[in-house]
Amino acid sequence: MRKLIISLVQTINASYAQDGWSTGVSTKADFAYFTSLRKRAGAIIIDRRTALNPALPVINAPGKALEHTPVHVLTESDPEKLSRHLAEAGLDYRAQGFTPETAAQVLNSIESTSETLVCESGPNLAYRLLDAVPGAELHLSLSPLYSRNSGSHFSQLEATLNLRLIDVRTVDDQVFIRYRKA
Repeated sequence: MRKLIISLVQTINASYAQDGWSTGVSTKADFAYFTSLRKRAGAIIIDRRTALNPALPVINAPGKALEHTPVHVLTESDPEKLSRHLAEAGLDYRAQGFTPETAAQVLNSIESTSETLVCESGPNLAYRLLDAVPGAELHLSLSPLYSRNSGSHFSQLEATLNLRLIDVRTVDDQVFIRYRKA
């Protein structure tokens, strides 16, 4: 069975974004940890919003470390329409439709160069996958920042997930917590 690692960063007051994107929430320690997870990835899983963000670098651009790593965009809306948007934007990302009921099956079927999949998304997709995929790990990074402004983003997903703590460590002032669904 493939291993799914879900990487998510948030502030101490649970904001997943500042100015609309997680880059404002991340720190150097978080980015280094995030990069170490990416190096283990046989495929990267992202959401529609991340894929279509023109401010973010292309994950698998030529010359980048992940140039040959498949990038899959999971969407609960029309994957064919999303595929057209991705192609128009010049992105070599693969759109995949899913539902909470089919998420584990979809992840088992996608192209990957190893058995480790890394999800880099917002909280909605992250928590849907954590709930749906047996054995998935949430690597939650808590930034030493309190942020609430018009660009802050809080999860709107209505769900209850009981988690089991796997590990806690700190680097500088960043706290890294690993969970698995209980």
